[in-house]
Amino acid sequence: MRPAPSPPARAAGNPFEAREYQVSQGSRPSSIGHSSQASTDSSLPRVPAATVSPASVRGHSRLAASPIRPEDPEITPAPSVTEQQSQVDSNAGVVNEKSGPFDSDPESSATPGKFTTGDKNEADNFQAGGSSGEAKAKSRNPFKRSYHWMRRTYCPIEEPPLVLPSCPTDAEKLSYVHTNRVPLYIFGIFSFLSLSAGMWLFSLCATPFYWYGAFVGFLNIYLLISYWVGVVGKDWDYEAHKQRVERHPLNDETSPTVDVYLPVCAEEVEILDNTWKHITQLDWPADKIQVHVMDDGANPAVQQLAEQYGFNYTVREDRPRLKKAGNLRWTFARTSGEFFAIFDADFCPRPDFLKELMVEQLDDEKVAIVQSPQFFRVTDEQTWVEQGAGATQELFYRVVQVNRNRWGASICVGSNALYRRSALVDVGGTAEIGFSEDVHTGFGAVDRGWKVRYIPLCLATGVCPPTPRAFFSQQMRWARGSTTLLTNGHFWVSELTFVQKVCYLCGFLYYSAVSLGIFISPIPGILLLWIRPEWFKYYNLAFAIPSLFYGLVVFRVWAKASYGMNVQHVMLIQSYAYLTAIKDRLFNIELMWAASGDAKAHKSHKYRNMRILCWVWSIATFGGMVSAVTWRLTHGFEWYNPIPLILLNLYNLYVAHRFLLCNW
Repeated sequence: MRPAPSPPARAAGNPFEAREYQVSQGSRPSSIGHSSQASTDSSLPRVPAATVSPASVRGHSRLAASPIRPEDPEITPAPSVTEQQSQVDSNAGVVNEKSGPFDSDPESSATPGKFTTGDKNEADNFQAGGSSGEAKAKSRNPFKRSYHWMRRTYCPIEEPPLVLPSCPTDAEKLSYVHTNRVPLYIFGIFSFLSLSAGMWLFSLCATPFYWYGAFVGFLNIYLLISYWVGVVGKDWDYEAHKQRVERHPLNDETSPTVDVYLPVCAEEVEILDNTWKHITQLDWPADKIQVHVMDDGANPAVQQLAEQYGFNYTVREDRPRLKKAGNLRWTFARTSGEFFAIFDADFCPRPDFLKELMVEQLDDEKVAIVQSPQFFRVTDEQTWVEQGAGATQELFYRVVQVNRNRWGASICVGSNALYRRSALVDVGGTAEIGFSEDVHTGFGAVDRGWKVRYIPLCLATGVCPPTPRAFFSQQMRWARGSTTLLTNGHFWVSELTFVQKVCYLCGFLYYSAVSLGIFISPIPGILLLWIRPEWFKYYNLAFAIPSLFYGLVVFRVWAKASYGMNVQHVMLIQSYAYLTAIKDRLFNIELMWAASGDAKAHKSHKYRNMRILCWVWSIATFGGMVSAVTWRLTHGFEWYNPIPLILLNLYNLYVAHRFLLCNW
């Protein structure tokens, strides 16, 4: 194990330009496949050696479901439970993914509600999936089935089983290579034009509605920019990538040195065990790779597991400063690989991960970061939040990132990326910000003349948040990163090209447009019925039909993942999460931080407050619709004219009802 260089005293300017950081790139002992201790450098903090047994490392409060695709010959995910637990889980069926690691956020640290012993026994019997006669009898009772379904959906009495992902298959690896953009954009542009025409007609039909035109104009600007970027974009050239693979053969002599960063903070040991099993299978020369576990939770069980795998284990001295970004900066200053890869605690890479990304780095010395997709499987066994969240990511990683890549404006999303050390030294390491440091790091590299390249090869599988609260927190964090970047004055005077700035601006406009959609979408029909009933006809809402068809049918046909109504439910949660992020940025409200696994951590009320707002707005709009329809019908209004408005409001209420009712 090579000793890590001691960092010099921090100086003004770039802390990584000091001579002490330019360490030698000689032969490096492997950290994979050998017994290892934590780093021997005295400058690195250490925690006492763990005294727990291997069984206690893997034994946890949540049962682990069987990993998906056990027949996969490439990697068998590490077992994470005892044999008896596995037998119980096998009765419950094979489940794909379950979340646990979420970037140290207060929302995801909320503790589940208390439940009685009787409730727990009932849940255990039901989770056994027919392992007992009583459970079978219950399953044949339609009322019992309905009860259990409602309990699991709206108010689960305990956490779902822990689910372990596995790396993408060969077919999944190539699933994002072809965007199939033509039908997507044809239907999208048609629905945009139709909806815009209807909204403008409403805005201009009467003086009281003129104010609505400001929102319509903003929405049109965003959609015009978005579709322009998409139409002029082009698919990724997979054949050119294969040629780069041939030009840069990688073997024991030609492979550069690589550090693998594994930031950890209170994630469950079973998840880490599964991910690290995949890390050990990375196809790279043993003397050219070092793996670093960076534990902000200072968990002795994590240290013991890291030593079992032969990984370097460190706990930084200044935690929790800058959260994940601070953890990355600490380790970056104490490692020396020519390149480094980052994996969040839940992402399981394919063995060829490094080789596929490295050829892009070697082909162009100005490439600072090569980003690959964050891939999520969608299965029937997941919670409705996981199903919807996994499907919503496909559009971004399959189309949006590819479009932006043409202009060098793809964003860095942190995990599943390969970084060039010299480029990060030039920009001063990962961005010094407590959230969304990945986006800011990528922007900083492009601003300094480096490139961020995106390749749509699915090389690692992760997990999505399993609960509405955790998903809300994740989306709020992501939106806050973009809003912080775009509201920073330096962005507008940066060295980015005009088109690159437009691409970044498009992301910010997306968050804003989705947030405003909460309020501007449902009110035209209601106001028209109240103020101008003579213009209210059943065919007025025909302008919105293409948009509904686009979201409910076209996307379902286009998507590789299962694209059901759960997507609509989680997109509603996204809207309120984005609204929270924008509101916090406008009022300069800082995000509170807490380890996601700390049950005593501070619990934010942002999720609760947005649910209250959703309740108020839903009651106001639905009540306004009911009162307007009732008033007009009692005064001789044609009964058939309000029917489309009633159906649309019922649909909106159905989409919102899970956010309204779920407090887990």
